[in-house]
Order: sequence, then C-alpha cells, then structure tokens
Amino acid sequence: MEPDPSFDRYARLVCRSVGVPVALVSLVESDRQVFPGACGLPPEVDAQRETPLSHSFCQYVVADQQPLIVSDAREDARLRTNLAIPDLGVVAYAGWPITDHTGEIVGSLCAIDQEARDWTADELELLEDLAAACSTELSERGLRINGQDLVHRSRVLLALSEGLSATRTMTDVAVAVERIAVDQLGCLHAGIWLRGPDDGPSGDHAREVLTFVAPPATSWTSALRNAALPYDDTNPLGGAAVHGRAEYFGTKDLQNAIYPHLDTVKQVGDARTFQPLITRGAVLGTLALIWDGPHPMTDEDRITIEALASYSAQAVQRAGLLQERLDALVTLQSALLPALPPSADLELAARYRPAATRDQVGGDWYDVVVSQSGATSLMVGDVVGHDIAAAAVMGQLRTMLRTIAWSLADGPAAQVGLLDQAMRDLDVDAMATLVYARVEGRSLRWTNAGHPPPLVVSAAGEASFLDAGRPDLMVGVEPTTERTDHSFELTPGTTLLLYTDGLVERRDESIDEGLDRLAASAHRHHELDVEEFLDRVLGDLLGDRLRDDVAVLAVHLRA
Repeated sequence: MEPDPSFDRYARLVCRSVGVPVALVSLVESDRQVFPGACGLPPEVDAQRETPLSHSFCQYVVADQQPLIVSDAREDARLRTNLAIPDLGVVAYAGWPITDHTGEIVGSLCAIDQEARDWTADELELLEDLAAACSTELSERGLRINGQDLVHRSRVLLALSEGLSATRTMTDVAVAVERIAVDQLGCLHAGIWLRGPDDGPSGDHAREVLTFVAPPATSWTSALRNAALPYDDTNPLGGAAVHGRAEYFGTKDLQNAIYPHLDTVKQVGDARTFQPLITRGAVLGTLALIWDGPHPMTDEDRITIEALASYSAQAVQRAGLLQERLDALVTLQSALLPALPPSADLELAARYRPAATRDQVGGDWYDVVVSQSGATSLMVGDVVGHDIAAAAVMGQLRTMLRTIAWSLADGPAAQVGLLDQAMRDLDVDAMATLVYARVEGRSLRWTNAGHPPPLVVSAAGEASFLDAGRPDLMVGVEPTTERTDHSFELTPGTTLLLYTDGLVERRDESIDEGLDRLAASAHRHHELDVEEFLDRVLGDLLGDRLRDDVAVLAVHLRA
C-alpha cells in the first residue's frame, strides 16, 4: 500500500493531539488491513503499510460497527491472543469508525499506545472529530473515483458495443476483444478459449478441451503454446469455466502458487484474470486478460471486466450460431452440386468455394451432362442474390437445364432459351447469368447469357477469352429474347475454363484487370494436369478469404 500524504497528516494529528506514539488510518479488507495513513510504525511495517488480520484490532471496529476503546489489550478476552500485541507492541487502543461515500464503515482512525492507558473523554472526543473529518475526505475521494469509474466503465461499454456488434466470426470476436482490452483496460494480452471436443490429431472426441481462438498474426506465443487446455480445474482457464466463477490473480506468482505444475518458463505478463464466458446458462469458454505488471482490481474494475466477459459471451454465441448457419447452407449448396461424369476424351475438374466473409451462400453452380448422343454439355451459372433463396433457385435451374441438356439435341442457345421459357411458365421468379457450352469431338459450341467469357488455353499455353462481343441477356428477364450460338475448334491439349464472376471481379478494380490476371495465371500453370491447374489458378486469384462465392469448371481435351 502506497502512503497517502493527506491520510498521513491525520495520523500525525492524532499522535500530537492525543499524545500517542502510533496512529493509523486503517482500511479493513477481506484478508488484510492496509494503512494509507500512518505515524510511528516500525520501519519494516511502514514500508509495507499492511498487516494480515491476525495483527488487526481495527477489524473489530468494522465488525462491531462502533468504536473500540481498550486500556490494556492483554487483559481483553477477545484481543489478548492477537499477534499485534507481541509483534507490534500494541497495548492500549482507541479506534473510531471511518466511513466511505456509501456510508459504510470501512476502517478506523486509531490511537495506539505501547503501555496500558486510560483514555480521557477529551481524547476520545478529539479522535471522534478527526475520524469524522477523515471520513469526509474518504467519501469525497470515493465519489470522485466512483464518478471516474462510471465514466471509464461507460467508455469501455461503448467500445464493447461498437466493437462487438459488427463481429460475425469467432476470429472477429477475438480480434475485437483483444483490441478493446488493450485500449480500454490497459491489458498486455487478451484472448478467448472456446469449449469443445478434442479434435486434435490424437484427440479423444469424448473429452472436452478449451481451444484458443488465435487472431491473425498474434504475438502471444504462450497462448499459442497452450492453445488446447483440458476442460477441468487443472488450469486456471479450465477452472474458471468448470466452476463458472472468475479467477483473479494480482500477480502471476499467486496463480503459480495454486497451479505449480503449469509451464511458467516463458510466461508473460503479471496480473491476470480468467472470466467464464456464460450465456443463457451455457458455458462457452473462458476469457483471459493479462497485464504487464501488478494490477490491483477494485470492485469497479471487476464490474467492468465482468461486463466485458458478458458482452464477449454474447458475441461468441452469435458468431457460433452464424457459423452453424453458414455450415448448413454450404452443406446444402455443396449437396446440390453434381459429381463429374467420366469421359474418354475429356479430363474434368470443378471447384466450389463459398465466400468467407458472410453468413450466406449464393447461387453459384456448375454442371456437366453427357447426353444420349455422346456430346458433353458444360454449364456454369450464377443466380442473382446471396441467400438461401438464391441457393434454392440455383438447384431448380440446374435440374431444369440438366434435364433439357440430356433429353434434347438442340444447340446451347436453343436450350437456354427453353430454360428461360420454363422459368416463366413454372413461376421461377429469379434472374441468373450462365455460360452453356457443348463439346462434340473437337467442336465447341457455346452461348453466353450475361456471364463472364470462357477462357481457352492452348497446349502451348496461349490464353484467350471466347468473347464474341456483347453477351446475350441473362435468363429470367425476357423469355422471348433472341439467343446466339458461337463455335470454336478445339485442338488436342486445349483447356477450357468456365467460372463465375467471384473469380475475377474486385470492388476496387475493373473487370479487365481481373480477366488479365486470370489469363496470366492460366498461362503460368497450363502444363499441369487439370486438377492441379485448377487449384493453382484458384490460389493465385483468391488467396485465403473470398469476398464472393466462386464456381469453376475446367475441361481439358486429351492429346
């Protein structure tokens, strides 16, 4: 406890006015008493400004809610075994209650003599007056600090509501929580561990663990080293979650005394708290906050920290529900995509990549149909919209066009026109772009309904787009619109690539830049087999996070 000059002044006034060698402004806590004001303490005690309650008379002022006046503690039944007598030389004691801004008795202003003493009425009256003045100052400070705490808490809660309201993924939540904890609470690190089955390489799925949600490029190496912890009380994160109770440690040494078996060689920070993430009675995981040095936590600090944990738990639950929804939708859309048929002359490969930044799927699709005549029909399309309705319409259009392609021998333009009419007659209210191509031997015929142009890569690696001018109108707008077939002669070793716009379109550039990037990538990887070719092109153009769904279909004419 750091000395407080103002409260030291009260202690000196008591020593001079009452004529005692020792006087204290003592505040009683759950496991100790601290002395913000003191006069006459032994040097070793004055340096610490605190004692355990085993050395406290002031605790009885708080417990009894009234003054404690003792002429000789050695003869008092309750006090004679108190260690303050032999260790600190306390014999005569007069303690008057002091109160905080709430009116609660929190300690005492006390006069101490090392010899037996009968306290006079004037001395006690003076002590009472000084205690009242001391209480007034303590109350003013409490009100001021409380007001500052309220402002700080309001600022933290505002940052929480703003920072967490826009989060959609677990990573988003982890990044926002760490930023808020560092900026608003002065933390060195903050992190979230989520409860779940042990899905590690040698994990037992029946056993639960807490898994660290690592923000991108995190520098918290000890968290990464302890990325999976048992969901039990062998560690502080597990203990907080299992018991549903926050763990507070003013220093890391206090934590390590309780958990001596933990690896502390590279342990960072000092003060720490572990908060269970609980919402609607369900324990979702644990929030860890680490400070660089000692960090005493007041009741107001704890209220703010627990608010952070509560907000974080809600954000984690929301992100989990969104992820479940996304997984279900992606599973649905993937189930609607077909297996590729075998072909004697063609090597086929296809990929579907869902967007990583939203909780919806779209209407991107591909299909390959080998008709009764032996011709291979290739389709890639994109239904307007990014929701479950678009995915459902995609399934309808794919099935309708698939049936048309298998049963009729008309050219691609006629079949897309028939699809457009069927959409009207069957009340399929949607719009979509698509490319429909048909390969018969080395002959390629295609039609384009408002879609990005197919790419052809020769055996030598020359990449060019099948762009016959302005494409036809997308389907679902005007079913009587005229549609056009185009033709191209394939040579052995040629690769044809059909794709949706998510592969080449970017918000901050023209479509031509995306097409040029696609052509360059296809040229660079043209010698690879069609599966690896497709993966390399996707890697070049998409990276790890997609802004839109992407469907691609590659067809290679064997040499």
